[in-house]
Amino acid sequence: MGWSQSFFLIAFALLLGASANAQDQPSIESVSLAIKSAYDQRAQVIGELRLPASKAPQLPAVLIVNSSPGFDGRGAFYAGALNLAGIATLEIDMFQGRGLPASIRHNLPHVYQALDYLGRHPRIDANRIGVMGFSWGGNVAILAGSGELADEYSRGNLRFAAHLGLYPACSKHYALVTDQPWKWTELKPSVYQRITGSPVLILAAGKNDYDGRDRDVCAKFIAALPVEVQRRFSLVVYPEATFGWDSRFSSAAYDANANRGKGGIVEVNADATAAAQSQQSAVAFFRRYLE
Repeated sequence: MGWSQSFFLIAFALLLGASANAQDQPSIESVSLAIKSAYDQRAQVIGELRLPASKAPQLPAVLIVNSSPGFDGRGAFYAGALNLAGIATLEIDMFQGRGLPASIRHNLPHVYQALDYLGRHPRIDANRIGVMGFSWGGNVAILAGSGELADEYSRGNLRFAAHLGLYPACSKHYALVTDQPWKWTELKPSVYQRITGSPVLILAAGKNDYDGRDRDVCAKFIAALPVEVQRRFSLVVYPEATFGWDSRFSSAAYDANANRGKGGIVEVNADATAAAQSQQSAVAFFRRYLE
């Protein structure tokens, strides 16, 4: 069975668990936010806010941060499961086809101003908002837990209550913490000396070509953090999974930044089994820390 068939079977199984009555389906709102940013005068996000049918006055929520392709089905795959668990979702596209910015720092205004939007929504509990993302978006979701960066980019005292990064570039985070040459040069190792205190979960691929297939690099990153920061991090590695295991289609493409900056082919093996596992892990993680 191909991934496309498996993907839709999983989605169909999820839908079977929900009532066929339209009133039990989440309400959907289109969102467009102009982002105030010193880096980009045209910065904005577009997105989809999904509010589960619930009598609760306020709901927990998860901000889903895109990777470079934008809306490609991955966010919706997790949003559907989170909605069934009673968690609202806001999936955003920070790029709209414009490509990655010059610096990952440029996207921190996007996520923190999206947090501000959610925190002011009458149906959302401002103290129970998490963030998750894929690849580039996973890097942003993890960095948003930095106390230093949160102080710089947040509006007031609002913080994310939980952070989930799926197949982030752990080699970049490790290089940043250990002050190695191959890192985000616009960030300093001090960003991880203090975090907001909210839990951070990394879901990693054992066969991630982007990280040079170093199965231990995410563990090395966490081990290099200050002890008090390490306590808030957890890691799950899918040993046989590749980068982008929850993509709808398999592929292989050259990436100049892969293999720790040496460049190389990044293989994506769409794996329905690993995708189902990571979907379940995401729901369990956010249910634990947002409910």
